[in-house]
Amino acid sequence: SLSQIVERDKDRQRTLKMEAVPVLAAGTAPGSLSQIVDPAVSQRILTLTQGDLRQAVFAAEWLFEQAHASSNVAAQTKMQMLTEGAVPALCHHLSSESPEMRTNACRVLGEMAFRNPEICRAITSHELVVPKLLLMMDSNGRCDAGLVLNNCAAFCEHSCTSMVECPGLVETFKKMATCNNSLARGIAVGVFNCLSRCPAVAQVLVDARVVEEALAPALCASGKGERHEAMRVRAAMAMANLTGNIAVVDQESAYLTNVAIATTVKILGFVLDGQSWGGIHWAPYSIVYPLNNLAAEATHREQLVECGLLPLLARLIDDWKPDGHNANETLLLLVTLTSHFTGALPWQERMRAGGVVGALERVRGRSRGESIQCSKKAKQLLDVLMQGRLAVCMGLHSRLGGESSLYCLDDNPVGIICGYAFGGG
Repeated sequence: SLSQIVERDKDRQRTLKMEAVPVLAAGTAPGSLSQIVDPAVSQRILTLTQGDLRQAVFAAEWLFEQAHASSNVAAQTKMQMLTEGAVPALCHHLSSESPEMRTNACRVLGEMAFRNPEICRAITSHELVVPKLLLMMDSNGRCDAGLVLNNCAAFCEHSCTSMVECPGLVETFKKMATCNNSLARGIAVGVFNCLSRCPAVAQVLVDARVVEEALAPALCASGKGERHEAMRVRAAMAMANLTGNIAVVDQESAYLTNVAIATTVKILGFVLDGQSWGGIHWAPYSIVYPLNNLAAEATHREQLVECGLLPLLARLIDDWKPDGHNANETLLLLVTLTSHFTGALPWQERMRAGGVVGALERVRGRSRGESIQCSKKAKQLLDVLMQGRLAVCMGLHSRLGGESSLYCLDDNPVGIICGYAFGGG
């Protein structure tokens, strides 16, 4: 109950005042404290525990600015906040009598969680944070609370399981996904999209009829603008993740499904150019995951090809870096996604023309730190795509190609011809 949560929180808060800073000192390597600790951050965290509500509001605002992705000290600040007990301190203020304090606490927690799986896990593992955020869903702060959970689900699979285990969370977001507030609806659909990428909770969402009662209505909801289209796309992505398909019940939903698939491919272009779309900075993993599920169904492949997916895949593989969010998983998905299109010769030609062969050869060579699994899968795919080269080279054999004009050429010009014809080096 709410009274039990508040009472437990008071006990935690009394302990936090005495223990927050010593925990950092005890857990930090000798000689490193002065390098990683900003006294100003420590002071603001302490202010959150001292009972002065107005000063706590200002402290949370300052911490949000320091932890924001645009800050050049964001990573250091966020880890210091985690180590010094900012999560339980902010959790206490999620039930504050001040709406401004509750909003600021959510904003800081959401920014801490952004692209930091360790902090996501700390937030959702705290026994009071998720229940308190759920209590905020019935207030004007539901969007702020929803964004915290969205970021936790987006960047940490462990957080997904912790969230779904909280009684009432799935039903709360189902209700929110069909409400009249477009911002709240978009956040709820975003949470389901993030949760749908976690295999451990996917069946829970399916059993709760999230597809039928939340995602399908969101896909067909009326509205205009990029943000509304982004909500529809995320609904379609989540459906693809949970079922491998996008539910089509009538002509209108069939049209919207085709639009959503085309838009998903278009978003990849924005990802490659480092641009946001629909107010969202999309991670490659979040787009490639549903596309791979869609491409596994043969009925979607032709549309994906016609939407221009294949050259984008080549660019994504070529631009891959080992330090991105879910980098290895993303690359493996990219190679797997590409493999779905090797069956048709015209699609193979498009892949070669789009630079897929050269991109896969980089993966096979592991020059950027690609995993052995990705390298092996790239090699298998290259073997299929380079069968034409093999056939040409077989024509140089005196018994097989003695009557061919190619037999008059040596290996060097034949290699150049094959390079132009089939891609690769």
